[in-house]
Amino acid sequence: MSIRLAEVEIARIRWEDFRTLGNRSGGIPGTLRSLLAAADENEAMAAYWDLENVVVVQGQLHSAALPTVSVLLAGLLGDLSPDARDLVLELLQQIVMGESDENEAALGNTDLGDRCREAARTGLWLVYRELGTRRRETAEAILERIENEKPRLAACLAGVRGK
Repeated sequence: MSIRLAEVEIARIRWEDFRTLGNRSGGIPGTLRSLLAAADENEAMAAYWDLENVVVVQGQLHSAALPTVSVLLAGLLGDLSPDARDLVLELLQQIVMGESDENEAALGNTDLGDRCREAARTGLWLVYRELGTRRRETAEAILERIENEKPRLAACLAGVRGK
């Protein structure tokens, strides 16, 4: 079901309306599909780098990062390979830590980082679920950036760390 939900997200977005590094928005749908379907680390890494260097580059966000968040969250709903799940969460972390690229800012898109973090908040519980996995540190970093209820985060982290 999760792949289908992610596919709905991918299909509903007019990717050509969004900017990327190198004007590569047309390749994002296929790359997201590859990441979500990756069976092993090599497949997942190849797709990850085709997204990490396109929608977000060294903390600089391009407008395509925003719809990418909803696809990543839909993907987290289900049965991804462990390697794909690792890198979906890693890409989500890179996006929520980012800020608008200078070209985006010049176009008036100065709040892209805030908008991506707000979009990530819609999947807050999906990220909380990852605290109990090998992806705890990545999930914790995301939650520290997107969670507005810091007492809730502290309580959950105390519970996880106490295990």
